[in-house]
Amino acid sequence: MMLNRAQDAYRTTNVATADTASLVLMCYDATIEDLLKAKEYHASHRMDAAYERIRHGQDVITELLVGLDFERGGEIAVNLSRIYNYLLRELIGINSMKSPEVYDILIDILRELREAWQEVKRKYDRGELVLDGPEGAEGWSRSIVA
Repeated sequence: MMLNRAQDAYRTTNVATADTASLVLMCYDATIEDLLKAKEYHASHRMDAAYERIRHGQDVITELLVGLDFERGGEIAVNLSRIYNYLLRELIGINSMKSPEVYDILIDILRELREAWQEVKRKYDRGELVLDGPEGAEGWSRSIVA
């Protein structure tokens, strides 16, 4: 019990003090983890547990979607919006009749996006890129930490 509270506090502090690229990476990590667990639960016919992980993944992707800045992000933000909406539609459509492998495509997309954002983070860390924190970043922390 005490360990869980300490882990939650640590995670909350990490999110609250993270730069934008790190927050995005945390979101991708959380969603990938959610979908890997959901796939595992789905394969063992534990659909209630799978749906819980899917819902959390949907929450995190929704936070990524609402965090997009279309003014400054231009075409990249539009394309990310399309990808996030695709992921959300696919997650909504998952049911017990589908093969658990349905998650693999979504996980692959998230891993590719994560890899691209990892490069953004590297450039940010080297000072080659400036990223402002998203307004309302507390929403991000709720989704990542939950």
